[in-house]
Amino acid sequence: MTQIAMRMKEGTLRLLAVLLTLHCSLTTLSAQPKYERKDFSFKVAKVKDAEGNISQVYFRTFVGNKFVKEYTFELAAPLSEDLAKNIGTYSEEDINFDGYPDVDVYLGYYGGFSTNTQHEALLWDQEQHQFVYPDGYAGVGELMGFAEKKYLVHTGSDGPDHRVTSYYRWHGHKLQHYLDEVWAIESDEDDNVNFDDLLNYPLQRYDAKLDGRIPVIIAFQKNEAGTAAGYIYYPKAKNPTPIMIVGSAIQYNGKDIYNFREYQPDGKVSGFISLEHSVVDGWDNKVEGTWTNPKTEKQMKLTDVWFKRESTKWFTHSLLTPEDPGNIGREYSFQQWRQGYDDYMGGHITFRAAGKNKVHFECANVVRNIAEGKSEEGRPAVLNGNVFEYRNVNECGYGFKATFYPKFVVLRSITEGETLNCFGAFSAFDGIYIKVKK
Repeated sequence: MTQIAMRMKEGTLRLLAVLLTLHCSLTTLSAQPKYERKDFSFKVAKVKDAEGNISQVYFRTFVGNKFVKEYTFELAAPLSEDLAKNIGTYSEEDINFDGYPDVDVYLGYYGGFSTNTQHEALLWDQEQHQFVYPDGYAGVGELMGFAEKKYLVHTGSDGPDHRVTSYYRWHGHKLQHYLDEVWAIESDEDDNVNFDDLLNYPLQRYDAKLDGRIPVIIAFQKNEAGTAAGYIYYPKAKNPTPIMIVGSAIQYNGKDIYNFREYQPDGKVSGFISLEHSVVDGWDNKVEGTWTNPKTEKQMKLTDVWFKRESTKWFTHSLLTPEDPGNIGREYSFQQWRQGYDDYMGGHITFRAAGKNKVHFECANVVRNIAEGKSEEGRPAVLNGNVFEYRNVNECGYGFKATFYPKFVVLRSITEGETLNCFGAFSAFDGIYIKVKK
């Protein structure tokens, strides 16, 4: 047998061995039983440390008499046996609102406010047919669930005269902190604010100063599409009122990077805001940013920045709620100062109804050069929810996507660069247009 033939034979044998191993692995996996949630029972064992105090809980899962898995939970602080009578007690309830009971395990009282208790949990994953350990549940305290609204709340102390209610929602197996509501114990019912319309995305709030002297509050949300929207508030202004900010959110090198424009009601841009937010050592929020005047180009640094999720009474409705097709405005616009022209330049788009979930549009964007176009009379844009895509606006085949929100529309090009050839250089429909006529 030649050396080539021998090598081919050896290679064939190795391939057969790999395939056999893979077959055996798949057979083993398929042979593993798929348990149902109703089949499980649990046993708890308390574990003592060297000093005789309860420091751990072994939480064991069984199907019938068959042991399945053991979970070890650490107590925040060891407790004597007489103080640990309720340690390890558990309840079976649907913590994440997916229709299957999960398990909440009580591990003791931290001290201070009555809801400062330690809990661990196991979530039932029906797709995996097993329990999984959630991220972000431990350390939160005693939670109350609202199944209809699919959120959980924790109420704790915020000093002698105030309480803070924290809202949480599930993202898969992760419990995400959405916002905090601080309220006075002696507050009147008229002072109560409903934040249900702000619980579609987590709230991010930055209390800071511009150049160490002008206080500002920046509060916003961001969505999966990379759009961020909220308000900037100047509490020391002569007539303080929140000013809408809308922009983009990206992640780069471990940082969350935000670029906002500050919009007046007529669509004029009165400021540019940039923020970079990173987490150092897993807990310390490092935030850097600037505010820039578009006319003078004067830049002021954000200093004394404090990140939190505390809500404000002037931000109670999300700007990122998908707009109902029936509420699309007639005109949207933005205008920003162009230094070389000593004037405001921007974009403008109008819409008119063309049937159910259909609109005609006419758009012009002159930030760089002129990009303009409109829908064909017999071919309106067709909305899918709050979005439409429209191609072949012109003979170059240009196409764009429009995403509607209650106070603005985001336009983004969706075709290749060569389709811009019918416009001036570097021009397109892209931009955030503020609703100026309903």
